[in-house]
Order: sequence, then structure tokens, then C-alpha cells
Amino acid sequence: MLNFLYDLSATQPSPQSKFHGGGEYGEVVFFKLLEYTDKINLCAYYDSKSYINPDLLKAAEEKNVKIFDIQKKSLAEIISEKKIDRAYSAMLNLNQNWPLGLLEVYTTVHGLRTLEKPTDPVMLCYEKNKKQLIIDVLFMTIFKKWYEKKLKVINGRLVTDSRINVITISRHSKASIETFYPETKSRNIPVFASPTFDQLDNYKSVSSALDDSRLNDFGISKGKFFLITSAARWNKNALRAVLAFDQLVSDGSLTGFKLVVTGVTDKKVFSRHIKNKDAVKLLSYVERDELELLNRSAYAFIYPSLNEGFGYPPIDSMKYRVPVLASGTTSIPEVCGDAAVYFDPYSVSEIKNRIIQILDENFYKELQKKSVIRHDYITAKQKKDLNDLAEYLIR
Repeated sequence: MLNFLYDLSATQPSPQSKFHGGGEYGEVVFFKLLEYTDKINLCAYYDSKSYINPDLLKAAEEKNVKIFDIQKKSLAEIISEKKIDRAYSAMLNLNQNWPLGLLEVYTTVHGLRTLEKPTDPVMLCYEKNKKQLIIDVLFMTIFKKWYEKKLKVINGRLVTDSRINVITISRHSKASIETFYPETKSRNIPVFASPTFDQLDNYKSVSSALDDSRLNDFGISKGKFFLITSAARWNKNALRAVLAFDQLVSDGSLTGFKLVVTGVTDKKVFSRHIKNKDAVKLLSYVERDELELLNRSAYAFIYPSLNEGFGYPPIDSMKYRVPVLASGTTSIPEVCGDAAVYFDPYSVSEIKNRIIQILDENFYKELQKKSVIRHDYITAKQKKDLNDLAEYLIR
């Protein structure tokens, strides 16, 4: 049988955020591979110094899958002890000294965000110290070309190395890899749509569904708020959307609604720009069941991201017939199709325009109908592709 090593450290918090799309992707794929323990000898490793979803460890224990702590045993020791033939990481970290060429290494490249969108003026609002602010300004001006060349070298280490089997998650991401690195056109880079927990048949979370009354703790009411998630990183562009909402409240165009923003790690980034502070709820990271509650209870979901390799948060809202206002960039239209209202993510006035549009009752109902159709289509594709991905990894 194939001795297979899974990198669970890729599911753990990144320097930018506790929860991230690549991490959730890695969790879902791991749960899927647990269904194949009769075909492969599966083991995994993680870092005990960082948070890990307890469901992962519990599910592995139930399947008698050995989980190593990278703090106690090195990657090389794990590979040697378990005689690993093949390894997979949802986000391969080459700094972990992988023995490339000595075993088969697979990874998923979710996109080339740092190349496609290395800088933006809004990033300056997120910096906490003057030193980093000065560095950002230099990278945006004097050292721009040097910075872009450096990023191309860093990303190229992964996608151009023939010893690494690369997978990606959207047509956009695959085309981006081939655009920046034309030499990869001759490689077989399969595309499997990024999955969520909804595509797992046997997944049972330890968290429980929350009652709508929990909304009272956030100071909001069902159907009377707009939702923005993943606000910790500047490339998610939450600030411009917050400004749009705040301005509409100020000029009297938006009454009776509030805005909920999750994933806020530094409230000052937003609060210093907000005039109507009672209308905007800035939340830090929320648990999965809380996010599920917010998704199903929102009037609409705003997704102003500047760059996405796949971008499945809108589908999480469409699941509950919640209309989506979204950035029309990168992979987002590929995922949302005709079920979203698109805007220029760099234009606060255009985001305002789309919010006003969705207040129309007839248009709102039309979007609700399209949301259901799009959700069913994308989730069916995600489910099929998740099965195909698992078969691809263990073939």
C-alpha cells in the first residue's frame, strides 16, 4: 500500500489570519482522504505550538491515523520512520526542507495573489508601524520593479519545479500560472474546484447550530444587516466596502440596516474612517457556527476582494438564498456566474451604487432565485472535483 503523508500544518493559522481559505481547503481534503484508509497508509503532521481544528485530530484518531507533532519529530524523521512514498500539502512550505526528488510531493497552488496584486494604496491603512508603512511605500514606488521580480522568483520556486506535482483550483489560477510562467504550459496542472465542508458526506463537526436569538448578542436582527468577512488582510478590501456603506448611512440612503464585518484584527483600521459607528459592527474572528448563523441571516453578502484563486464565501451565502454583491475580478465571476451583482472593487461610489440596487425588492428576489441555482451548480461541481482530487492524489 501507498505510504502517504499529509501536511496538517498547512491548515493552521497563517501570519495574517487564524482562518484562511487555503487552510479550510486543506482540512476538507484531509477529511476526504480519511475515507481511503483502506487503500493507503495515511499519516499526518502538525505544529503543536499553533491552533488546529480539534475535529481533525478527533477524526484521525477514530481512523487510527498517526498524527505527528513537528515540534517533537522532524519532517525527515517522519518520512524515514513511516517510509513515506508520497506527501501532500494544501500550501507547501519549502522552508520545511522537503526532500524533493526522494519522494513524490503534491501541492495545491491556490493562486498567484502576490504577483497579480502585490500592492495597493489601501494596504497603507492596515500597517501598524511607521517602519512597515515606509517599506510599503518604497515597494509601491522606487522598488516596485525589484519587488515584483523578487515575488516572481519566490513563486517560481514552487510552480516551475518539476519535482513538485502542482494542482490548482480554478481556470483563472491555471491561466495565471501559465501567464507568469509560460514554461509551465507543457506541464499537466489539473484543475479541481476548491471544496468546502458541505461536500463531505460523513463530516460531523463538534460545533452545534446556533439559534437565531444569538444575533442579539451581536446587536443585529435577521435580514437587517449586510455582511463582510475576512477583514484582516488588505487584499480582501473590506475597508472600501465599509466606507461605501458608511457614506450611504450618512446621506440617508440606507436606513434600518447595519453592517457586520468579521475577521477584524485591528479595529482602528476601520473605526478611524467610520462616521456612523453604531451602524457598523466590527467583530474579530468568529467560530464556524457563528459564521454560519451570520451567513444565513444576512440581508446581503458583500465580497469586495481584490484577488481570489477561487473565492467560495459567496457560495456559502447563496446556500441560504442571500444575494451577493461582489468584486468582478480574478476568479470571482467564474464562481458566482450570473448570480452576483458585480462592482469595481477600487470604486467606493460603484459599491454604493450596487448596494442601492439591491434594495429594490423585485431585483432582490431575482437574485435570490439565481443564488439557489448557482449554489446547486457550483456545489455539485465541487463535490465531483473533490472525489476526483482524492482519486488523483492516491492513484
